[in-house]
Amino acid sequence: MLIVSLVIVSYFIGWLFYANYRFLYPRKSKKVFKVSIIIPARNEELNIGKLLKSIGLQTYPIHEIIVVDDNSTDKTAEVAGAFENVKIVSLKNEPPEGWNGKPWACWNGYLASTGEILLFIDADVELTEKAVESLIAEYEKYGGLFSVWPYQRLEKRYEHFNYMFNIFAVSSTTLLKVFGKAKPIGAFGPVVLTSKEDYEKTGGHSSVSSEIVEDLRLGQVYLEKGIKVNNYLGHNLIKFRMYPKGLKELLEGTTKNMAVGLQKSNFINTLLILVWFFGILYSIPLKLTPFKILLYFSYVIQFYLMTRKVGDYDLLDALIYPFYSLFFILTLLWSIYKTVFLKKVSWKGREIIVKSSTNDK
Repeated sequence: MLIVSLVIVSYFIGWLFYANYRFLYPRKSKKVFKVSIIIPARNEELNIGKLLKSIGLQTYPIHEIIVVDDNSTDKTAEVAGAFENVKIVSLKNEPPEGWNGKPWACWNGYLASTGEILLFIDADVELTEKAVESLIAEYEKYGGLFSVWPYQRLEKRYEHFNYMFNIFAVSSTTLLKVFGKAKPIGAFGPVVLTSKEDYEKTGGHSSVSSEIVEDLRLGQVYLEKGIKVNNYLGHNLIKFRMYPKGLKELLEGTTKNMAVGLQKSNFINTLLILVWFFGILYSIPLKLTPFKILLYFSYVIQFYLMTRKVGDYDLLDALIYPFYSLFFILTLLWSIYKTVFLKKVSWKGREIIVKSSTNDK
């Protein structure tokens, strides 16, 4: 009876996360700010052109576009340089001691910027025409830091194996409230908008220089300084394709973030996700009892409704969630092994040393 009660609570937690999803919708802005778009890019020759083309179609005027070529070994700089009005900051060396790649690239982009609003965008992001204007409109209304987790665009079936990772990622920055508005506990990393004034007040990426999951921690730094944080899902305005190069890239990306993300997240939020995941695992129908079958299809419905607005997922994905759950567990164990025991992970051809929590800022 106790387990059944826990599973019911778990199922309710899943719907509570879904109820607190916030989607970015088209909005019109009233004020024109000087917006500096900063794109950290390492080996992004396949993506950077699409992003820069989409920036050129924006309905909102862009003050400047800065591409930070993070010591790439491909044609990232060459592709970016083919676009007009793009300033390229070339980092020819590896990040200095105490810095990881993306924070270092973002920081150098900030140093080269002249705008009053900083908009950091990952190179694999794809913007629709009203994306920047809609973000600015939200900034006008609320102020503070804004971050977006884009809609997952999928082309090949192996990419669907990020199913559970995506579900937990979009839920991981929210501290749930049964009544009232959910409270953010960090930020997403693919799209981050902030005023330069707030960025300098918090120290920006210099305050998260050695963080692997720098986006989550950056949001926490803003909150600690009393600055609002608002997190959105990209829906139809902002999309990305995370792992187009194969299953190995997917494994590297998820392994890099999973264990560290759990460690850095809010304790209560992590506990809620673990309880939710317990119910997910318990619902797997290893025995075909009426209760197990009912429970299984209940989660199928939950996952189908939750994921249809966050990525190119389909009913088949919901039906085979037990396989994705097993893949999630195996990857989590591998992530723990890499980060806790080996203390290093790999990403984009770069080895990243995982520092102990005692060294955190």
